[in-house]
Amino acid sequence: MTIGKKMKVKDIITVVLLALINVVLFFASSLLYVTPITIVLMPVFFALLEGVVFFIIGTTIRKPGAMLIYSFVRGILGGYLPYILLFLASGVIAELILWKTGYGNTKALTCSYVINQVLAAIGSTIYPYAIAVKSIEQMPVTDGRQDSILAASAMLQSWGWIVLLAGVILAACIGAQIGKRIVAKHVLKDSKSGRTSQ
Repeated sequence: MTIGKKMKVKDIITVVLLALINVVLFFASSLLYVTPITIVLMPVFFALLEGVVFFIIGTTIRKPGAMLIYSFVRGILGGYLPYILLFLASGVIAELILWKTGYGNTKALTCSYVINQVLAAIGSTIYPYAIAVKSIEQMPVTDGRQDSILAASAMLQSWGWIVLLAGVILAACIGAQIGKRIVAKHVLKDSKSGRTSQ
């Protein structure tokens, strides 16, 4: 566990490598672009799974800047401007929350994670499919997914995006609990036992 005032190169490398785990998950999920419902539910899927990495970073690297670096890597590799901007905003919000409550605070990490996932869902799914619908309709897709993308867009228009946000919030709360438990059972327990054996 790294606690201190400034991040070291080792901390930055650790955050980037852990963030890349969620990036791989993000890119592997492109297989879910098969049906409209799987396209719409992708943010819920991410909110359930990405909490583990978020909590590992938040509890082991208790330094200012860790969540901002995580958000920067996740946003930039998403490659879509609204997604990048909202992921960076979630990193700034997480840093402010953790600065106020204490780095490593699990309640603050849970709140930060829910905000992170809500803003990611807005940037990756709600904005392009429900708000910027015209650009989706004009987007050239040559692999046969156009019908699924347009059907997903139709599902999110009107009240569908509100239902999706509610699902993301619920899934993020569950994902945060999963992350917190895995970190408490495996990461923090191992770091404590490693300290006592030295």
